[in-house]
Amino acid sequence: MKRVELSKIARQGSGGDSFEWAPVRATSVASKIVVQIRDALFSGSLRPGDSLGSEKELVQQFDVSRITVRDALRSLETMGIVEIRAGAGGGARIAAGNLERISDALAIQFKLTGVSEQETVDAQIAIEGAAVVLAAARRTAADLAYLSELLDEAESFLDDPVNFTESGHRFHLALIKASGNRVLTAQFSALRHAVWPKNSDRAKPDNARRALAAHRELFEAVRDGQGDVAREMMCSHLEDIRKIEFPNEADDELGGTMCC
Repeated sequence: MKRVELSKIARQGSGGDSFEWAPVRATSVASKIVVQIRDALFSGSLRPGDSLGSEKELVQQFDVSRITVRDALRSLETMGIVEIRAGAGGGARIAAGNLERISDALAIQFKLTGVSEQETVDAQIAIEGAAVVLAAARRTAADLAYLSELLDEAESFLDDPVNFTESGHRFHLALIKASGNRVLTAQFSALRHAVWPKNSDRAKPDNARRALAAHRELFEAVRDGQGDVAREMMCSHLEDIRKIEFPNEADDELGGTMCC
């Protein structure tokens, strides 16, 4: 792992001019250190595994107190930008990425800001519709084998609403992952708490059979490389779910699939 001297990193401004790290004086706050390090990460000057140095070195580097450096490092650690190692050879390093952490944080913010269930279903339709088009083009033999296993698993749970619903969740997530797009996977994972129903006892045998049939058709379209067909099927499948999630807003009589 390389050691990065922060004072020697030239950053690129929006106007194209380079500039060096600016000492942070007593009138500044720890957030300004956070901004400098975050900007260096996005500019490519810092990469996962790069060492920022010890607390003492950072105090000298930014010309601030230990308390200010500690506050900055705590913020950076909370943001997932750095990890702190104690002992000899320790200090602050740029952390490795973890998309699950981002998905969890986004899901929490959805909840705290009051994002509605209708909004999340809209987003699910957009994400899954795009993902199955990519999955039809990029799916691997391993992806198809796993999806097939999940279909067999779901069939064994037709009379078990809770396990059938959980199996349906795994099928949808596996389709997203088969797209090979980690951004779509992270976004979908962030929605899971809002769009995956907790009252899975509504996946009665008749609804479960309809859901399984829809999943088998989706699998076949992805397997056969029919992306546009898969997208149309997915959108229809999720609109059926919307009708059961929000019966008062649906014009049609209930009878859609409940699983995902």
